[in-house]
Amino acid sequence: MTISRLSRRHTKLIVSMVFAVLTAPLAFAQNAVDAQALADKMLESLGGRAAWASLRNTVNGSQQNRAVEPTVVYAVISMDFEQPRFRIETTARDIHLIRVVDGGNSWRLNRAGKIEALPADRIDSEMQWYGAHLYRTLHRVAARDPSLSVGVGEDGRLEIFEEGERLVWLRLDAKGEPYAFGFYSDDVGSLSGPWDVIEDGIHHPSWVSSVDGTWRAAVKALQFNLPLHESLFARPAAQ
Repeated sequence: MTISRLSRRHTKLIVSMVFAVLTAPLAFAQNAVDAQALADKMLESLGGRAAWASLRNTVNGSQQNRAVEPTVVYAVISMDFEQPRFRIETTARDIHLIRVVDGGNSWRLNRAGKIEALPADRIDSEMQWYGAHLYRTLHRVAARDPSLSVGVGEDGRLEIFEEGERLVWLRLDAKGEPYAFGFYSDDVGSLSGPWDVIEDGIHHPSWVSSVDGTWRAAVKALQFNLPLHESLFARPAAQ
C-alpha cells in the first residue's frame, strides 16, 4: 500500500473520530428531548402532571395471588412520599403480618405473632425498593425532582435515572400508558393491566403481575393524600 493511500485512510479515520466526538452531545441532547416528550405523554395519559405532582402518599389495598402458599393474601401498603417510610400489612388464613420501615424505628409482626426489630440488612433492601417505588417515582418525575433524569433505551423504553443509576424503566403503549415496567438492572420486570382505576383524577393499574404469572395483584382499594398519623408507624408495646 502506498504512502498516499495510508495517508488517506488515516485522514478518514481522524475525520470519523472527530465527527463522532462532535455529534455525540447532539445525540445525547436529542435523546433527552425525546425522553422528556415521552415522559410528558405518559403523565398526560395517567391523569396529568399536576395531579401526580400533588401526591403526598398512597394507601393501596390489593388481593395478591401467588403460586406458593399462602396462594391468596390481602395486602395494604401505606407509602409516605414526604418521609422515607412505609407500612405493609398482610393478611390471609391464619396469617397476620406487619412490616414498618422507618429508619431506626423499623419493626415487624412476624408469623409467630411476635413484635421484633427489623434487621439492618432487611431495612437496607426495603429502602432500595422504596427508592425505586413505581408510583413514588412517577410522582417525582411529575414534580420535576432535579435529582432525576429521563432517557430512552435502545429498545424504546422510557428510563428514569437518579445520579446515573437507572431506577425504573417503562414500556408504553401508543397512548403513553405503561404496560410493563422494571427496576434497577432487572430487564425482565413486571406487567401491568390497564390504568383504569381512577381516584382524584390519578390513574392506577387495575392489576400487576410477574411476567410468568406466579405473582399477581389486583387493586381492591386506593386512596391518596390521607393523614398518615404517627400511630400508623409506631411500634406496639412489647408482648
